Amino acid sequence: MATTQYFYSRLTRRLDVLVRGRLWLQVLIALVTGAGLGVLLGPDLGWMSRAHAETAGNWLALPGKLFLALIGMVIIPLAASSIVLGIAGSGGGEAMQYVGRRLAVFVLATTVLAAMIGVTLARLIRPGFSIDTEAIPPPSLKPDLSHLPPPEPSAIEGLTRGLPDLIVGLIPQNITASMMDRDMLAIVIFSLLVGIAVVGAEKRELTRPIVALSEAVLEVSMTVIRIAMRFAPLAVFGLIAQTTLTNGVATLVDLALYCGVVLSGLFILLLVYLFLAGTFGGVSPLAFLKKVAPVQLLAFSTSSSAAVMPLTMKTAVDKLGVPPSLAGAVIPLAATVNMAGTALYQAAAIVFLADLAGVTLTLGDMALIMITLTGASIGAPAAPGASIAILSATATSFGVPLVGLPLVMGVDRILDMARTTVNVTGDLVLCRILARSSRAHGLEVADAPAVADSLPAGS
Repeated sequence: MATTQYFYSRLTRRLDVLVRGRLWLQVLIALVTGAGLGVLLGPDLGWMSRAHAETAGNWLALPGKLFLALIGMVIIPLAASSIVLGIAGSGGGEAMQYVGRRLAVFVLATTVLAAMIGVTLARLIRPGFSIDTEAIPPPSLKPDLSHLPPPEPSAIEGLTRGLPDLIVGLIPQNITASMMDRDMLAIVIFSLLVGIAVVGAEKRELTRPIVALSEAVLEVSMTVIRIAMRFAPLAVFGLIAQTTLTNGVATLVDLALYCGVVLSGLFILLLVYLFLAGTFGGVSPLAFLKKVAPVQLLAFSTSSSAAVMPLTMKTAVDKLGVPPSLAGAVIPLAATVNMAGTALYQAAAIVFLADLAGVTLTLGDMALIMITLTGASIGAPAAPGASIAILSATATSFGVPLVGLPLVMGVDRILDMARTTVNVTGDLVLCRILARSSRAHGLEVADAPAVADSLPAGS
């Protein structure tokens, strides 16, 4: 369809310039050099005082913060217009219902499994028992806990009372307020409803301005992203340098066991995704990794699923054979609700905090934590550090003191990079599975244009 062709051609044209310049190689070089500079100027060698190191880190991270701010400025209109165009291009009907059901099953199943992996590894290894909280100086970045809610008297009581309001709250009653609050889940749901209404309208000619407006918004958003992506290597350099410079390698060594638990769990989850890609997506794990490696690298560097959303959509279409309309509808939605890596991290972190504080969590508590984190991680903001607020509120509701939270925050940036990589990988696996299963059942989501086997030369 013309809408689908327009959406895909614009996205491809704006990003082709970037991949021709071997963006992945530039990002990789920036990643290594930034980490090296951070180690040289960081607290481990003592060449700078901590105060001066923080100041230098803030200036080094300035390009990265500007990069993320530019992406954040247009990510809401980009996601909304992509979803509307994706559904409008698909034509709706049985195909979209089929895709929606399987998307929900995939997200719920993998998120629950991820939380189980995190809890199981943390309970088996117990990294909190190996750390003396008084012997380790807290990181310079201390959390402001004044805004945290008071502990709930009972986790199950709070969940039971709050669930109806949570369900009702999924429907945005004031989309302007949701945009101001950057509530991505509300915006996604609103965009889905608009797209469905456009497809199901009795007088389709009256809805054409909505489609035209979405095309114009997408064009403007992609222009801003094209400008921002030119500075991606510099942004990666600054962000990685600040992370290493502020925390140092010593913090990672001190919390090596805790980091090892989270990273091991994320690696297991990555293997699960690769298994699903091979079993249900029809692509071998090695071939899949080769196709999505540039997206994974940028996701690791920026710690933001939203920042790599345009490149994720292009990779899904060009390298994984996903119809453009399906990629346009699924990727923004998946970047908002498919947060299995975040659920795994939070589950392990809560057990770690409980062990540090000497709090005993029963099997019932563990089950409730997994259920709570499954719901909390769905719709978590796709931005760096967003999981800390969720982690704090969830731990508090289960009566787990936050005395060890500064330790968790000290390595959060590194772990955030890893879990963002896994989350983006899950989004691409989901797209590939949905595209393949739709074709297998004779439910083509759209007449997709010819899809290249690889990105243009230089990628």
